[in-house]
Amino acid sequence: MKAPARRAAAAALVLAVLCAGRVAGGTRAAALGIEVPTLGLLPDYMTDEAMLDIRDNLHAEYVRTGWIPDWIYREQRHHRAWRQEDRTMHEICKFGLRMMVIVPGPRNDARGEDDLLTNVEAFFTRYQRREPGCIRWAEIANEADLPANGFQDVTQYAHYYARVAPIVASFGVPVITTGISGFDRPWTAALADLLGSMPSPPPLAGYGFHPYGTPAGSLKLAIDDLRYDGRGRDVYVTEIGRSKASELYDTIVALAHVTPAITIYTYRAAPRENPQYSLTDNPELYAAVQRAWADALATPRAP
Repeated sequence: MKAPARRAAAAALVLAVLCAGRVAGGTRAAALGIEVPTLGLLPDYMTDEAMLDIRDNLHAEYVRTGWIPDWIYREQRHHRAWRQEDRTMHEICKFGLRMMVIVPGPRNDARGEDDLLTNVEAFFTRYQRREPGCIRWAEIANEADLPANGFQDVTQYAHYYARVAPIVASFGVPVITTGISGFDRPWTAALADLLGSMPSPPPLAGYGFHPYGTPAGSLKLAIDDLRYDGRGRDVYVTEIGRSKASELYDTIVALAHVTPAITIYTYRAAPRENPQYSLTDNPELYAAVQRAWADALATPRAP
């Protein structure tokens, strides 16, 4: 068997073992993911060693990352469009890891929203062909409830979601709304009302949630409340970081059976980024993820 075929077979075996663990005892556990930098930002960061560590030692099934259209256009001027993204996408996908892709918002494309939609279609066309099956979910924009991220209000975001979600879903990728930056029931309820009242409601797998500020003991209730506000749709924890190992452990265990996905922020701090949440910069956080996931898989879901 040639080396690429051996790697693919090994990756398939690892994923099979992970999936078997997730349904041990007849219960379903969330998929575990790890945040990594934006595609093309730090190509040397996406190494074989890092991806194998995420897969084999942290037992993650996916990574969360995204891309910036304005960077693509800058690369295009130097005849290198998509080159860095191609490299980092392949580095992730070749080991059997999958991806939660953050679809950029309008502030990431200086040419305007129509051009952004064209770029989104180009991204999914390119990588569904180059890395088939690697993209597991798409999250439409990051923390769009914060004005700093380019949306004036929930109405503007709903209109953008309604335009971009059908494009992404046409490639067979489940679509999640932006991860709200904390426990914000009014924003979630307003978004659900806006999307549900559209003449042709857009594709929607569930709602994103970044439970910063929510203690571990309150997470199940928070998820239940947001699921109610979202008209019964799943709630995905698309990002959560904790600076204390005990809090990270408790958070993972509390979420393991109440959400389809848990994304831990972050594997390694980027340059000039505060490393307080970085797993590789804080060995106690790294170990907390390992312990929590082992314990979560061994614990049946509460009735």
